Amino acid sequence: MKNRIDIEKITNTFLEYTLINTTSDPSSQNLPSNDNQYKLAQYVANQFSELAGVTIDVKSNAITTITLPANTAGVPSIVFFAHLDTAPDHTGDTHAIRITQYDGKAIVLSGTGEKLSPEEHPELLDYVGQDLIVTDGTSLLGADDKAAIAAGVEAMQYLVSNPDVPHGDVRLVLLPDEETGIRGAKVLDVAALNADYGICLDCCGIGEYVTENWYAGSARITVKGVTAHPMSARGKLINALSIAAGVIAELPEKERPEYTEGREGYYWPHKLNGDTASAMLDIAIRDFDIVGYQQRKITLQAIVDKLRQRWGDERISITLSDIYDNVKPALDNYPGIMKNVVQAMRNLGITPKPLIMRGGYDGSVITPKGLPTVNIFTGAHNFHSTREFLPVESLRLASEMLLEMVELSTREVLV
Repeated sequence: MKNRIDIEKITNTFLEYTLINTTSDPSSQNLPSNDNQYKLAQYVANQFSELAGVTIDVKSNAITTITLPANTAGVPSIVFFAHLDTAPDHTGDTHAIRITQYDGKAIVLSGTGEKLSPEEHPELLDYVGQDLIVTDGTSLLGADDKAAIAAGVEAMQYLVSNPDVPHGDVRLVLLPDEETGIRGAKVLDVAALNADYGICLDCCGIGEYVTENWYAGSARITVKGVTAHPMSARGKLINALSIAAGVIAELPEKERPEYTEGREGYYWPHKLNGDTASAMLDIAIRDFDIVGYQQRKITLQAIVDKLRQRWGDERISITLSDIYDNVKPALDNYPGIMKNVVQAMRNLGITPKPLIMRGGYDGSVITPKGLPTVNIFTGAHNFHSTREFLPVESLRLASEMLLEMVELSTREVLV
């Protein structure tokens, strides 16, 4: 067992980060959407300000790059990625609680009286005897993705403090607003990083790593109606809400999130605003196969065209947008990177758990820009939930994983 990362230090580092509420704001067009994301970025940067040889760049949009230059020639350059924001599903005003030597019983969340129980979350039993960090039940824990920031910081600081460890350029990059559209990664200047590959820490339980994610897109359908007083509406009123409902009715019933799993894609009508005069419908599009993904966009266009024939072209319009890609086709060109992920886990006594991810991560945007970026565990469970919890030993091992990847990169062929 390798113990390069001090478990108490990394735990305290994580707990410090949870005190800064960085909830992403989906209604904001600013980057970052929450000023506290910049505050957290600056806080992290200050932890490196007195370390020799490290360069720090904190941009106004909170994108932060901390660089440790190579001490060995001909060694790949690696980027550790983490995101600053937490999900808007619940407040990020976190009240974290440490449970020492978990006994396998239900944990009463002190802020609500609700229970985090192994009956509902059997994975808890994998951590009997270990220390856990939980919330008081009123907020997210924010391990998604502050555990990743802590893991990256501690790994970087270890390398700075141990200059005898050979490495290429190593960078820690913090990105804003992953939770609301992967917006930070979209504006990131990937070429400027001049790196060979990246590692995101944005998976859950220990041992997880992403082998593929799906293609993601969106459709925004806008409808214009005609108003009339209901007492004399016959032949006059055109209800925009009814037309929007007609779009939903045309979608394949079983191809929605509540009916799908594994590698099955879906259409998800997730937002409808409007009234009789106008309506706007947002539909998420997901598929693991590029042909299937493109076909879903064609199907939505065909539904709109069908309704136009009935209501007129001027009544309904559709805007289709691509959000992120499946990383598998690109990562398949770099089998050595995934090989190193698996080997690093085995070196640390971790059982590798390949994951088909029904979601996206910063690497879903970064990889198509030319920097192959894998996604590994933070160690936490129940992301986006008030029942989020983090085993501290898993957090320590997430940081050890980064160091192990650095070590393997000095002697393994990546392509």
